[in-house]
Amino acid sequence: MEFLNRHSFLIFGGLVLLGLGAFLWLRRAGWIGWGLWALILMGLVVFWLSMRTSPTQPFASQAEIEAALRSGRPVLVYWFSNY
Repeated sequence: MEFLNRHSFLIFGGLVLLGLGAFLWLRRAGWIGWGLWALILMGLVVFWLSMRTSPTQPFASQAEIEAALRSGRPVLVYWFSNY
């Protein structure tokens, strides 16, 4: 994921250029309707893959929480109680 985070602008730009090229090629071939649907579907798949999250393991101790907070990465810590 770090690679995608650091290079997302280049990846997105490449996909836009690829989509534009496919659009122009399909327009010339006369398949513009199918090409547009394929482009929309490809965009939705890329969006879904880039926005999904993965589950994380809960912290087992206070020391793990403090280590995560000091790691320099964004951390969301929440406590849950049934009471």
